[in-house]
Amino acid sequence: MEKKILSLNAEGKIVIKSQGGREQSISYGFAIPHTGSGAIVFLLIDTSGSMFGERIAQAKQGVLDFARTAIQKGYCVGLIKFDSYATLLCEPTANFSRILAKVEELVADGGTLLVPALTITSQKLLGLRLRRVIVVATDGGPSDPLDCLKMAERLKRDGVEILAIGTEGANWEFLSKLVSRKDLNLKVEGNQFRKGMDILARKLPTHLLEDKT
Repeated sequence: MEKKILSLNAEGKIVIKSQGGREQSISYGFAIPHTGSGAIVFLLIDTSGSMFGERIAQAKQGVLDFARTAIQKGYCVGLIKFDSYATLLCEPTANFSRILAKVEELVADGGTLLVPALTITSQKLLGLRLRRVIVVATDGGPSDPLDCLKMAERLKRDGVEILAIGTEGANWEFLSKLVSRKDLNLKVEGNQFRKGMDILARKLPTHLLEDKT
């Protein structure tokens, strides 16, 4: 049986590559939502095994606090969890109840693969003529840092702003390269995820709602 692996192609997209060098594109089959908003923010939440316990509980509350503030500022909020896989839990929405209904699906288990989550956001955000923000919340480092940074650079070149929040165990060298600016990289204690998420939400300026032309 021919061996196949996940890889990034020259365009920074995830493909399945065979031993013979053939590439097959991966499509997540998600349609870009019509939000009616001038800004979208995606929360990418680390749900790897190391987040078990107090950290995941803090992250859940932090998601709700963040979403509430972001929606008040006029943002549509999307929610993605990443561990050994990535799952789109909620399309960008200004309906807080939809996010509230999905938060309990943030369950800690598995590894820390960030690329699939960035791939989903890329498919959602690249090329849109509005303000776009990604927030990565993690307590460690991804298993695929180089591929993550390649994808992040592509997003940033397209005008997407990337913020990050991490605990004392996070890979800070990686996160400092991932974010758009150094001041968008927030370090907190493991039991302060909620507070940190609220701080990041308050960093979202209302003027991001202006149309990008």
